[in-house]
Amino acid sequence: MDTADALYELAKNLLPGGVDASARVNRAIGRPFYISHGDGAYLYDLQDRPYLDFCMSHGASLLGHNHPQIVAAVEKALSLGVICSYETPYQVELAQKIVDMVPGAEMVRFAGSGTETIIHALRLARAVTGREKIIKFEGHFHGYSDDLYFSSAPPLDQAGNADAPTAYPQSGGIPALNAQRIIVIPFNDVEALQSVFEKHGEQAAVLIMEAVNYDSGCIIPAPGFVQRCRELCDQYGVLLFFDEVLTAFRMAPGGAQEYFGVIPDLAVLGKAIGAGMPISAIVGRQEVMQGLRPIGNSEHSGTYIAHLTAVLASLAALHEYSQPGFYPQLLQKCDLFYRGFQEIIDRSGVAVRLQYVGPRFGLYFGIKEEVTNYRQAAKQDLKMFDRFVFGCIQQGLYFHISPHHGFSAAHTPADLDRALQGIEASLWEVKRAFDA
Repeated sequence: MDTADALYELAKNLLPGGVDASARVNRAIGRPFYISHGDGAYLYDLQDRPYLDFCMSHGASLLGHNHPQIVAAVEKALSLGVICSYETPYQVELAQKIVDMVPGAEMVRFAGSGTETIIHALRLARAVTGREKIIKFEGHFHGYSDDLYFSSAPPLDQAGNADAPTAYPQSGGIPALNAQRIIVIPFNDVEALQSVFEKHGEQAAVLIMEAVNYDSGCIIPAPGFVQRCRELCDQYGVLLFFDEVLTAFRMAPGGAQEYFGVIPDLAVLGKAIGAGMPISAIVGRQEVMQGLRPIGNSEHSGTYIAHLTAVLASLAALHEYSQPGFYPQLLQKCDLFYRGFQEIIDRSGVAVRLQYVGPRFGLYFGIKEEVTNYRQAAKQDLKMFDRFVFGCIQQGLYFHISPHHGFSAAHTPADLDRALQGIEASLWEVKRAFDA
């Protein structure tokens, strides 16, 4: 038994399932991928073997691991006394930076994980509108709260009609009554969208969406779809709520709002905002944000909110993202990597669809046509996908069993060239295994 297997056996006696978060088990290897440390574009296993990382903390580590400016920021925060539960000038500075960068951010409040921040933002939306219903898209993930953990990845035999999906609870323990307050609709279906607004628009507080549905791989909104969402929200007095936990700072300094040119009433920014440190932000129109106490009556507070270690790390990260060459260089690497990846797919003859926006992408094995909604994505061949991930790990590339994958600003062109060689070898293994 190797060191990682032995550690997993011990962990299973101490941690439920041997992990601290359900998603950390990598199905392709049958256990978590244990690491000793990370640096730049690389993770190192318990034997100190390097792996090019294509998980990147599920998108949080956009600058790579162990970035010197992030490390220096955290060290500075520690030297100031491990401050929590107090306001400092740095929270104000960070809020100003976000207001300057994100088009729809007139005011800002900070919190921790994406799940936590969305809980607060949803309560705010209900308080401001006086309404309770939520409209969400099938296949879009908005954290693990009892209000929103519905139909992010429902089994197709329990998902209901494609035109009017069932609100499927993704976990045991969610009260059945919560399903009555959520309306699930298919993504990229304008007719279904309009029909739901006609029926429920007067009772809905929000339409919440991933502007790019990375949690179903990488599903891009059809031309004009996000704009139609904006129009219907305006018509019915519903708040348009962008979940930018994954899209924030990903493909542009202003995230999906800048990329699509559509400004939501409310948004949550997460993952890349902290460059690996636990911080997210609620942003939005001033009149909406002022619904929070002590001005309005929607509660938002907590001992560890806007902890200085995370605030200073976020300031450092946003400084890096604001540099003139940051996005041009990152997107140039995207162009080279995805062009090479598609050429490899074409050469291999493996049925797999590659979709991407910025340095984050999805793979759909067993599918060749464009994936435009969750029902298509759910029909992919997971056995082929697992074999691909296993092969990549054998080639020194870390892919997680996740709908989306990505790289960082720390990945050099040489790193990406090396990765393409490993990807090609893994795809040929998939072809041999499944042709047989």
